[in-house]
Amino acid sequence: MSELSLSDVKIFFDAEGKAQEVLMSYQTFLRLEVFLKELVRNKQTYFVTEEWQKRIREAEADIESGRVYRVKSKDVQKALDWLDE
Repeated sequence: MSELSLSDVKIFFDAEGKAQEVLMSYQTFLRLEVFLKELVRNKQTYFVTEEWQKRIREAEADIESGRVYRVKSKDVQKALDWLDE
């Protein structure tokens, strides 16, 4: 299957940032349909749930605003302890 990218679709969002309309060519739709069937077949459909998408948006906002904790391999245990706090 050829790759899909955001340039293949036009997404219109409402004031809260929720997608309201998506425009794409029929060829793109067919490629997307194959992709979604593959997600279902591999039990990966949770990636497209509203809850998962909300968490992804929150994580992206944290990254963009610098709310991140960079960890080097030698500090993994320290980072895990920090997450448990």
